[in-house]
Amino acid sequence: SDLTRTAPAVRRFLREEDGSLLILSLQIFIIMMITLGIAIDFVRFEERRALVQSTLDRAALAAASLNQKVDPETVAKDYIDKAGLSYLNAQPKATGGLNDEWRRVEITVQDTMPTIFGPIMKINSLSSEVSSAAEESVGTVEISLVLDVSGSMNESVSYTDPSTGKAVTSTRIAVTQSAANSFIGQMFDTIQTPTAPAGRLAISIVPYNQNVVLGSTLTKGYTLSTDVSNGSYAKTCIDLHEADFGTLGIDANVTQQRTMYGDSVFSYDFNVSPWATWSIENCVENSSRAILAYGNNETVLKQKITDLVASGDTAIDFGAKWGMALLDPLAAPAITKLIASKDVSNDLTGHPFAYTNVSGNSANTAMKVLVLMTDGENTRSYSTRPAYRTGPSGLMTTSSTGKLTLTTDYYGNITGYSTTGLYYYDPTRNPPYYSYKSASWMGTPSSKLYNITYDTLWKTQKLSLHWVADKVLSRPYGTSAAIKKATYDKMALRSTFSDKDANLLKLCKAAKAKGVKVFTIAIDVEDTSNGAKVLKACAEEGTGSGKYYKTSSGQLSTTFASIAKKITALRLVE
Repeated sequence: SDLTRTAPAVRRFLREEDGSLLILSLQIFIIMMITLGIAIDFVRFEERRALVQSTLDRAALAAASLNQKVDPETVAKDYIDKAGLSYLNAQPKATGGLNDEWRRVEITVQDTMPTIFGPIMKINSLSSEVSSAAEESVGTVEISLVLDVSGSMNESVSYTDPSTGKAVTSTRIAVTQSAANSFIGQMFDTIQTPTAPAGRLAISIVPYNQNVVLGSTLTKGYTLSTDVSNGSYAKTCIDLHEADFGTLGIDANVTQQRTMYGDSVFSYDFNVSPWATWSIENCVENSSRAILAYGNNETVLKQKITDLVASGDTAIDFGAKWGMALLDPLAAPAITKLIASKDVSNDLTGHPFAYTNVSGNSANTAMKVLVLMTDGENTRSYSTRPAYRTGPSGLMTTSSTGKLTLTTDYYGNITGYSTTGLYYYDPTRNPPYYSYKSASWMGTPSSKLYNITYDTLWKTQKLSLHWVADKVLSRPYGTSAAIKKATYDKMALRSTFSDKDANLLKLCKAAKAKGVKVFTIAIDVEDTSNGAKVLKACAEEGTGSGKYYKTSSGQLSTTFASIAKKITALRLVE
């Protein structure tokens, strides 16, 4: 029968599995296509969101610029429309200070993108909220412009002027003066504009060679020791020690040890001349090199730069220390005194402000900036320890003049000193007197003796500490190099080379902790030089807002211009 014939066929059909994998594959393929389609929609969506975000960022940055005078909301809208995103119907919002000292632009849009494959999963569109905000703030800015005025800054330099293409021959100090004055002009053009409230900008100029001269004006705000301050020898540098570089401030309410006048150098041979004929004095008192603290008059600041004179060694750490110190709130009492004496404008009352990043409408905070420049590397700084500045030196003479009897050559150069009637008194020894004439220790001389004081050696006879330690004071104890060096080291206060590099890096690290923006400039130096290395490391130690510039004399103006722009740069805040 038909049923008998059909039953085996049905049973075979039920047992057969051929073709079942094809059905499963078709199902998986459909799922893969749906997933791929949705992935494509998400990729399209993310690409579109990134385009909208970048457009809004550019629009906000352009609109927030204080240099453009068009309505900022119009500028932002135009950027968005020109990018083909007018369909977003963006409504930028701009706020700013009454005197255009700050401006903030905010843009938020809702973007909806129809999907291609999403409807399969009943997802007809993808939406996102995209926002951007940019702010340019030129609130209160305090700047320390720390400039190298060592002897190498007098060197002649030749370059092609990038603005004219003409060959130029000048000196490095002259190039620096031009670039620094241009920088000052840019700061006034962008921060202390004619319509901005007074007191928005304060610039301190800190020239440095082997030391930093406070000058007669700044010393009104600080108290310096009086041990070596008589008459024309009243130098206005202060001694700085290794421990001083772990912090930024120099306390204006604490008496500071005045740097010893004269010359304490060990590495030069001063057998042929007193210190007065050398430019390597511990502190070269010169009004052109004195600090100008908290200036807010563009003409006065530029004149100070124009009057700079270069000579001497290089103490980058000393320059940076004073630059930082004038940004530190510990200097506030000094600035208050200078305001009272009318040496600083009353518009700068309250400066230096606290270490807080400035915001557009902040009243008592400031952006703090250190610009540190050199054309070389750290060398030497010297002074004399306080115990060896005044009072009896231990030297005694039978001459009522109370002086060393010096011998000189035809040209007046010191060739030595007379040992006749010259003694050294050491109460810890027995016998306590050393006779320079007989080169032996003895009891009390029969002749009347007069003390030779340190004041006489340094101030009256103008002898260097090195010469006295090396030729005179070490002699009772021997003539070896070790004894001479030990005598000098006991009397001298000095920092040299690697010591000063370490000091600078400690200072830059402290600046980072306080949020100071540190810009360093190395002019006409090799990458491998110690100066380039330590300035680069200093900028890297400092806040990320700072930067290291290795430049040439011909590009120095461009470098200062770059720093000026960076100080007033836009900040994308969201």
